[in-house]
Formats: sequence, structure tokens, C-alpha cells
Amino acid sequence: MKHRWSSIMAGLPLAGLVLVGAASAAPVDDPAYHYKPNSYCGSCHKEQLRDYSRSMMGKTPHDQVFQQFYLGLDAKGRKDGMGYKALHPDEPGDCANCHTPDMVLNAGHEVDLMDAIAAGSQGISCDFCHTVTDVKVIRDPKTGRYQTAITRVVRRARGDTKGGPYRDAVSPAHKTAYSPIHTRSEFCAMCHLNQEHLLSLSTYADWKQAYDKGVVKRQCQDCHMPTGGKDRPVALGGPVRKAATIHRHLFHGGHFADQVKKAATLGVAGRIQGKQLLVDVRVTNSGAGHTMPDGATLRNILLVVEAYDDAGRPLRHTGGPRETLPPLAGRGKGPRDLAGHPGKMFARPFVTRKGTVPAGGFNADHVLFDTRIRPRETDHSVYHFAAPRSGHARVVVRLVYRWTYKPMADRKGWRLDDLPMARREIEVR
Repeated sequence: MKHRWSSIMAGLPLAGLVLVGAASAAPVDDPAYHYKPNSYCGSCHKEQLRDYSRSMMGKTPHDQVFQQFYLGLDAKGRKDGMGYKALHPDEPGDCANCHTPDMVLNAGHEVDLMDAIAAGSQGISCDFCHTVTDVKVIRDPKTGRYQTAITRVVRRARGDTKGGPYRDAVSPAHKTAYSPIHTRSEFCAMCHLNQEHLLSLSTYADWKQAYDKGVVKRQCQDCHMPTGGKDRPVALGGPVRKAATIHRHLFHGGHFADQVKKAATLGVAGRIQGKQLLVDVRVTNSGAGHTMPDGATLRNILLVVEAYDDAGRPLRHTGGPRETLPPLAGRGKGPRDLAGHPGKMFARPFVTRKGTVPAGGFNADHVLFDTRIRPRETDHSVYHFAAPRSGHARVVVRLVYRWTYKPMADRKGWRLDDLPMARREIEVR
């Protein structure tokens, strides 16, 4: 191992390399330090860079959908009035706080996102995250409002010391320090908690409420940076570590089908009562540590209920509009336009002062409704159909995740895939 590390050190573009372990003095912030590109870190941390590069976090701030929402443009680059800059053309906004945090912290105030990108922001980079030393969650107990400006809540130590979850890490490329904040959900709160007029990103607060009640016992990292695989080194030439201690840098969330499937459990029962078929549906947030969907206002989940006779003909829904999906499920003529279809939407859509829905956090005045399901809680709903004239009924119930509302995706020209979460099919006699 000593010979192998010597070879690695010879190939690194560094001078004065020192092997420093957990006994190092607390790192001090160096304003003259420049963040390294991710490729630099990936020369040794190959698995971590590969995972991160495929994640949504690794695509920011260059993700086109995000930029279009910031600039108020559609997918073809045309102004559509839907986005931050469309309403506040002369203000930077707070989007850069989380998508180019390096530039915001360097400046000490909010900056224009596109200016930060042009200036060479590394985004949510390896070097940024591993030089953060503390994240404070600041909440006013009188108003319940959070202070979420990144310049107020994040402490960092730019420089040659990288913090992480290992107490015994030693590197030939940089100094190391054990960092307990990297093991706690508060680290994620620096971006997954955002207070505007409304709490536009509530994911951390929703998790914390469940965690304090003992309903949830895991940290964000346990689900979104899962361990597993085989025992292996974390860095090229490093010691082999137990797989249970190696957190993947996948950051899988609402854009990944396998992740959303873990969140929900779907229960369906039915009975024929006179001339009616009653379908009883229970949706349980059995896997997410926060609300389902999470605390971002555009996320939504559709419960879709269908009933057929034994010849495959649809049975007429008799339950009225309260048992149907709202306009935000899509009002077009396509098969995925489900407004008015029997079912329910789980979401927290925002409304502007003028009544426009959906709204972003930057122009929201109030919440239209909040039907999100909290951790380990169950939503119960019943749907009424005309009973089949003879034979049995076939009921199909499915749960579908969408990262934004279909009307917004249609207007923007964004691709919106329905991610299947759960599906149940039963016969009712």
C-alpha cells in the first residue's frame, strides 16, 4: 500500500503534500482559496464523481429546465412570463443561493444566477460541500418563520482541509477532518428549506417534525445517499472500508422511478352496494421521511381510479366532482390529461395574489390546498361508480408521480414523464 500511494502522489498536480488525519487542528476559512473543479476530486474519488455527475444535483446550475424557470423562458427560449426574471427583471433573486452557493457566499449577498455561471461557479460542487463546516437552522419561535439566506446559515472553511464522515481518513492529496454536520439532515437544510412569503421549500421542516415525534428515525443521507454494494476503498489507493459505511453520492429523489416507488403503499378494496360500486383506497406514506410528495411546491402525485365491467367497458363514475382530479392534473385531450378523472391529487400548490395557479415561491400569496401525506400517515378516500349490470367489476388503481404540474409543463414545452409509484388491480363481485 505504501508503494501504491507513492505512485499516486507522484501523479498528482500538488506540491508539499502532507498526510494529515483526524487529529488536525480545526480548519480556518481562507478567502483567497479557489474551489477545485469536480474532475479534480474525481481523479481519486471515481465512484463518488460518477454517481454525483448522474444526479440532478450534479447537473445544476446548468440544467435547462431550471434556467428556463429562472429566466421566464419556454423550452424554445421564448419569453413566456412564467419564471422569476419575468416578474423581477432587475433583481437577482435567491435561486443562486442553492444552485451557485460558492458565488453567493463569496459575494456575501444574493447574485444573479446567470452572472454567477458566467463567472465560473462550480455549483453544488464536491469542494464546496466538503469545505462546509456548519449549517444553522434559524427559526423565529414567535412567527414560525425561518431565516434561510445561505449567507446567514452556512459556515465554511475554504482551503486544503476536506471534511467528511470518517474519523480516521488520511489523504495524500489534502488534509482531512471529521465533520459531524455531514452526517446530519441539517446539512441538507441549507438548500432544502427556503423561506419566502411562504415556506416555499419545507422538506427539512417536514422531516424534522416527524423526526422529533419519533415517527422517522433516519437522516436524509440514509435514504438519499444509501450504503451498499461490496467492501471497497472510498478513494484511489485508500483502505478498504465496510460497504455499510460508504454513502453513495446518488442523491436520488423525485426524478428517479426506483426512489419514488419506495415511498408509498397502496391498499384497495371494493364492494357492490345496491346499484353502486364503492372503491375504498388507502394511500400510506410508508417510506418517505418527509411529506409525500416533498416540500417543493411543484411536486404532485396523482391517484387514478378506474372501474370496468367484465367485458372491459368503463363503468360510469357517479361520485361527483369531489372525487375527481383537479385542473392541475391536465385539462387537454391527451391520455395523460386527467383532470375530471376519478381520483385525488396529493400536492401543495401555491396561488398568486391575483389567483394564478400554480405559482412559484417568488410570487406566491397563499396555498390552494395541502393534501400531502405526512410520514407513516394514511390517506383514505372512497369512489363511487355505477355497478355492473351483471358479472363482476374490475378495479384498477394507480399512483403516479409528477415533478411539476402538467399545465405548466405543457405551456413551457417541458418533457414530463409520469413515474409509476404503485398499482393495484382487484375484482369485485
